[in-house]
Amino acid sequence: MNFLLLLLLLSISMARDSYQYGRYTSSYGEQDVSIVKVEEDLYIGKQIPDVRVITNKGEISLKEFIKNKPTALLFAYYTCDSVCPITAENLYKTSSNLSKNYRYVVLSFDERDNLDKMRAFMLKNFGTTDLPENWLVGLLSKEGIKKLTQATGYKFYYIDRDKIFIHPNVTIFLSPDGKIMRYLYGSFLREKDISLAFLDTQKEKPSINNIVDLAILACYRYDHSRSRYVIDPVFIFAGLGIFGVFATFSIAYFYGKNRKEVHP
Repeated sequence: MNFLLLLLLLSISMARDSYQYGRYTSSYGEQDVSIVKVEEDLYIGKQIPDVRVITNKGEISLKEFIKNKPTALLFAYYTCDSVCPITAENLYKTSSNLSKNYRYVVLSFDERDNLDKMRAFMLKNFGTTDLPENWLVGLLSKEGIKKLTQATGYKFYYIDRDKIFIHPNVTIFLSPDGKIMRYLYGSFLREKDISLAFLDTQKEKPSINNIVDLAILACYRYDHSRSRYVIDPVFIFAGLGIFGVFATFSIAYFYGKNRKEVHP
Protein backbone atom coordinates (compact mmCIF):
# COMPACT_ATOMS: atom_id res chain seq x y z
CA MET A 1 0.00 0.00 0.00
CA ASN A 2 2.83 2.40 0.96
CA PHE A 3 4.63 1.49 -2.25
CA LEU A 4 1.57 2.35 -4.36
CA LEU A 5 1.20 5.66 -2.54
CA LEU A 6 4.85 6.43 -3.22
CA LEU A 7 4.37 5.71 -6.92
CA LEU A 8 1.32 7.96 -7.04
CA LEU A 9 3.15 10.86 -5.40
CA LEU A 10 6.12 10.33 -7.70
CA SER A 11 3.93 10.39 -10.82
CA ILE A 12 2.23 13.58 -9.63
CA SER A 13 5.62 15.18 -8.98
CA MET A 14 6.92 14.14 -12.42
CA ALA A 15 3.80 15.47 -14.10
CA ARG A 16 4.16 18.76 -12.24
CA ASP A 17 7.85 19.07 -13.16
CA SER A 18 7.26 18.23 -16.84
CA TYR A 19 4.51 20.82 -16.94
CA GLN A 20 6.72 23.40 -15.25
CA TYR A 21 9.42 23.04 -17.88
CA GLY A 22 7.04 23.40 -20.79
CA ARG A 23 6.44 19.81 -21.92
CA TYR A 24 3.76 17.25 -21.20
CA THR A 25 4.05 13.59 -22.22
CA SER A 26 0.87 11.69 -23.06
CA SER A 27 0.09 8.56 -25.04
CA TYR A 28 -0.42 10.90 -27.98
CA GLY A 29 3.16 12.07 -27.68
CA GLU A 30 4.96 15.04 -26.22
CA GLN A 31 2.82 18.16 -25.99
CA ASP A 32 4.01 21.76 -25.87
CA VAL A 33 2.23 23.20 -22.82
CA SER A 34 3.96 26.57 -23.24
CA ILE A 35 1.09 27.32 -25.63
CA VAL A 36 -1.27 27.61 -22.65
CA LYS A 37 1.09 29.70 -20.50
CA VAL A 38 -0.68 32.66 -18.92
CA GLU A 39 0.83 36.00 -19.95
CA GLU A 40 0.28 37.50 -16.54
CA ASP A 41 1.50 41.02 -17.34
CA LEU A 42 -1.40 41.43 -19.77
CA TYR A 43 -4.05 40.56 -17.19
CA ILE A 44 -2.91 41.62 -13.70
CA GLY A 45 -5.14 44.49 -12.60
CA LYS A 46 -7.81 43.78 -15.22
CA GLN A 47 -11.47 43.52 -14.28
CA ILE A 48 -13.21 40.20 -14.93
CA PRO A 49 -16.56 40.26 -16.75
CA ASP A 50 -19.79 39.04 -15.21
CA VAL A 51 -21.10 35.65 -16.35
CA ARG A 52 -24.06 33.48 -15.39
CA VAL A 53 -23.09 30.36 -13.44
CA ILE A 54 -25.28 27.24 -13.36
CA THR A 55 -25.20 25.61 -9.93
CA ASN A 56 -27.04 22.88 -8.04
CA LYS A 57 -29.48 25.52 -6.83
CA GLY A 58 -30.03 27.35 -10.11
CA GLU A 59 -28.31 30.23 -11.90
CA ILE A 60 -26.33 32.95 -10.19
CA SER A 61 -24.31 35.98 -11.25
CA LEU A 62 -20.57 35.48 -10.67
CA LYS A 63 -20.08 39.16 -9.87
CA GLU A 64 -22.92 39.02 -7.35
CA PHE A 65 -21.40 36.02 -5.59
CA ILE A 66 -17.91 37.53 -5.26
CA LYS A 67 -19.08 41.11 -4.64
CA ASN A 68 -16.80 42.88 -2.15
CA LYS A 69 -15.04 39.61 -1.27
CA PRO A 70 -11.47 38.45 -1.98
CA THR A 71 -11.87 35.44 -4.27
CA ALA A 72 -9.90 32.41 -5.46
CA LEU A 73 -10.99 31.30 -8.95
CA LEU A 74 -10.11 27.84 -10.24
CA PHE A 75 -10.90 26.60 -13.75
CA ALA A 76 -11.28 22.82 -14.14
CA TYR A 77 -13.08 20.18 -16.15
CA TYR A 78 -15.15 17.71 -14.23
CA THR A 79 -14.02 14.50 -15.96
CA CYS A 80 -10.36 15.25 -15.21
CA ASP A 81 -8.60 12.53 -13.22
CA SER A 82 -5.30 14.30 -12.56
CA VAL A 83 -4.51 17.87 -11.50
CA CYS A 84 -8.04 19.35 -11.46
CA PRO A 85 -9.44 17.21 -8.62
CA ILE A 86 -6.18 17.33 -6.66
CA THR A 87 -6.03 21.13 -6.83
CA ALA A 88 -9.71 21.55 -5.98
CA GLU A 89 -9.56 19.13 -3.05
CA ASN A 90 -6.45 20.80 -1.61
CA LEU A 91 -8.06 24.23 -1.92
CA TYR A 92 -11.24 22.97 -0.26
CA LYS A 93 -9.37 21.47 2.69
CA THR A 94 -7.21 24.55 3.15
CA SER A 95 -10.18 26.91 3.02
CA SER A 96 -11.53 25.48 6.28
CA ASN A 97 -8.55 27.05 8.09
CA LEU A 98 -8.93 30.50 6.54
CA SER A 99 -11.34 33.41 6.92
CA LYS A 100 -14.96 32.73 5.99
CA ASN A 101 -14.88 36.16 4.37
CA TYR A 102 -12.99 34.68 1.41
CA ARG A 103 -14.81 33.30 -1.63
CA TYR A 104 -13.87 30.19 -3.64
CA VAL A 105 -15.12 29.56 -7.17
CA VAL A 106 -14.58 26.43 -9.29
CA LEU A 107 -15.87 26.65 -12.87
CA SER A 108 -15.71 24.17 -15.75
CA PHE A 109 -14.18 25.27 -19.04
CA ASP A 110 -15.50 22.13 -20.78
CA GLU A 111 -18.78 22.94 -22.53
CA ARG A 112 -19.66 19.22 -22.49
CA ASP A 113 -19.77 19.10 -18.70
CA ASN A 114 -23.22 18.87 -17.11
CA LEU A 115 -24.79 18.86 -13.64
CA ASP A 116 -24.35 15.11 -13.19
CA LYS A 117 -20.62 15.30 -13.92
CA MET A 118 -20.32 18.34 -11.68
CA ARG A 119 -22.06 16.59 -8.77
CA ALA A 120 -19.85 13.52 -9.21
CA PHE A 121 -16.78 15.76 -9.12
CA MET A 122 -17.99 17.44 -5.91
CA LEU A 123 -18.83 14.17 -4.17
CA LYS A 124 -15.50 12.62 -5.08
CA ASN A 125 -13.32 15.57 -4.07
CA PHE A 126 -15.34 17.41 -1.42
CA GLY A 127 -17.40 14.53 -0.03
CA THR A 128 -20.63 16.50 -0.48
CA THR A 129 -22.63 18.64 -2.89
CA ASP A 130 -23.79 20.86 -0.04
CA LEU A 131 -20.83 23.21 0.13
CA PRO A 132 -20.22 26.12 2.54
CA GLU A 133 -21.81 29.46 1.63
CA ASN A 134 -18.47 30.92 0.55
CA TRP A 135 -17.99 28.19 -2.09
CA LEU A 136 -19.38 28.15 -5.62
CA VAL A 137 -18.98 25.24 -8.05
CA GLY A 138 -20.70 25.56 -11.39
CA LEU A 139 -21.04 25.40 -15.15
CA LEU A 140 -20.79 28.09 -17.81
CA SER A 141 -22.36 28.43 -21.22
CA LYS A 142 -20.09 28.20 -24.25
CA GLU A 143 -20.16 31.99 -24.49
CA GLY A 144 -19.51 32.34 -20.76
CA ILE A 145 -16.47 30.04 -20.97
CA LYS A 146 -14.99 32.05 -23.82
CA LYS A 147 -15.72 35.38 -22.16
CA LEU A 148 -14.21 34.53 -18.76
CA THR A 149 -11.20 32.49 -19.89
CA GLN A 150 -10.18 35.12 -22.42
CA ALA A 151 -10.52 37.86 -19.79
CA THR A 152 -8.19 35.98 -17.43
CA GLY A 153 -5.69 34.77 -20.04
CA TYR A 154 -6.61 31.14 -19.41
CA LYS A 155 -5.93 28.92 -22.45
CA PHE A 156 -6.52 25.22 -23.05
CA TYR A 157 -6.70 22.65 -25.81
CA TYR A 158 -8.07 19.14 -26.13
CA ILE A 159 -6.21 15.96 -27.11
CA ASP A 160 -8.89 13.76 -28.64
CA ARG A 161 -6.94 10.50 -28.51
CA ASP A 162 -6.19 10.83 -24.78
CA LYS A 163 -9.54 12.47 -23.97
CA ILE A 164 -7.78 15.10 -21.87
CA PHE A 165 -7.30 18.85 -21.84
CA ILE A 166 -3.94 20.57 -21.67
CA HIS A 167 -4.43 23.65 -19.49
CA PRO A 168 -2.66 25.78 -16.87
CA ASN A 169 -2.81 24.44 -13.33
CA VAL A 170 -3.41 27.84 -11.76
CA THR A 171 -5.55 29.46 -9.09
CA ILE A 172 -6.48 33.06 -9.88
CA PHE A 173 -6.95 35.51 -7.01
CA LEU A 174 -9.37 38.40 -7.46
CA SER A 175 -9.72 41.62 -5.50
CA PRO A 176 -13.02 42.49 -3.77
CA ASP A 177 -13.95 44.60 -6.80
CA GLY A 178 -13.20 41.77 -9.26
CA LYS A 179 -9.70 42.64 -10.48
CA ILE A 180 -7.08 39.97 -11.21
CA MET A 181 -4.35 40.35 -8.59
CA ARG A 182 -2.34 37.12 -8.44
CA TYR A 183 -1.81 33.76 -10.19
CA LEU A 184 -0.61 30.83 -8.06
CA TYR A 185 0.48 27.64 -9.82
CA GLY A 186 0.43 24.05 -8.62
CA SER A 187 -1.87 21.44 -7.12
CA PHE A 188 -0.59 21.55 -3.55
CA LEU A 189 -0.66 25.24 -2.70
CA ARG A 190 0.55 25.99 0.80
CA GLU A 191 -1.89 27.52 3.26
CA LYS A 192 0.55 30.40 3.83
CA ASP A 193 0.71 31.21 0.12
CA ILE A 194 -3.07 31.10 -0.27
CA SER A 195 -3.48 33.35 2.77
CA LEU A 196 -0.89 35.85 1.52
CA ALA A 197 -2.43 35.84 -1.97
CA PHE A 198 -5.78 36.76 -0.42
CA LEU A 199 -4.05 39.60 1.44
CA ASP A 200 -2.48 40.66 -1.86
CA THR A 201 -5.96 41.09 -3.32
CA GLN A 202 -6.81 43.65 -0.63
CA LYS A 203 -3.77 45.94 -0.96
CA GLU A 204 -5.62 48.50 -3.08
CA LYS A 205 -8.30 49.13 -0.44
CA PRO A 206 -6.99 48.20 3.00
CA SER A 207 -9.38 48.27 5.94
CA ILE A 208 -8.85 48.70 9.67
CA ASN A 209 -9.61 45.00 10.13
CA ASN A 210 -6.72 43.77 7.98
CA ILE A 211 -4.11 46.50 8.51
CA VAL A 212 -2.01 44.18 10.71
CA ASP A 213 -2.21 41.38 8.13
CA LEU A 214 -1.10 43.76 5.38
CA ALA A 215 1.86 44.73 7.54
CA ILE A 216 2.80 41.04 7.65
CA LEU A 217 2.42 40.86 3.85
CA ALA A 218 4.98 43.68 3.56
CA CYS A 219 7.56 41.26 4.97
CA TYR A 220 7.11 38.94 1.97
CA ARG A 221 7.57 39.13 -1.76
CA TYR A 222 6.11 36.89 -4.45
CA ASP A 223 8.68 34.62 -6.13
CA HIS A 224 7.46 33.97 -9.70
CA SER A 225 10.02 31.22 -10.31
CA ARG A 226 8.58 29.11 -7.48
CA SER A 227 5.02 30.47 -7.44
CA ARG A 228 5.15 31.12 -3.72
CA TYR A 229 5.75 33.88 -1.21
CA VAL A 230 9.17 34.19 0.42
CA ILE A 231 10.58 36.44 3.14
CA ASP A 232 11.77 39.68 1.54
CA PRO A 233 15.60 39.97 1.91
CA VAL A 234 15.19 43.74 2.37
CA PHE A 235 13.11 43.04 5.47
CA ILE A 236 15.74 40.63 6.80
CA PHE A 237 18.60 43.11 6.34
CA ALA A 238 16.51 45.95 7.75
CA GLY A 239 15.71 43.79 10.77
CA LEU A 240 19.37 42.90 11.24
CA GLY A 241 20.27 46.57 10.97
CA ILE A 242 17.73 47.59 13.60
CA PHE A 243 18.87 44.73 15.83
CA GLY A 244 22.49 45.82 15.38
CA VAL A 245 21.73 49.41 16.38
CA PHE A 246 19.70 48.24 19.38
CA ALA A 247 22.46 45.84 20.44
CA THR A 248 25.12 48.55 20.12
CA PHE A 249 23.17 51.01 22.27
CA SER A 250 22.41 48.29 24.82
CA ILE A 251 26.06 47.33 25.13
CA ALA A 252 27.08 50.99 25.41
CA TYR A 253 24.44 51.60 28.09
CA PHE A 254 25.42 48.63 30.26
CA TYR A 255 29.12 49.34 29.76
CA GLY A 256 28.63 52.93 30.90
CA LYS A 257 26.50 51.83 33.83
CA ASN A 258 29.12 49.30 34.96
CA ARG A 259 31.90 51.91 34.78
CA LYS A 260 29.94 54.27 37.03
CA GLU A 261 29.46 51.48 39.56
CA VAL A 262 33.18 50.61 39.52
CA HIS A 263 34.32 54.27 39.53
CA PRO A 264 31.68 56.29 41.41
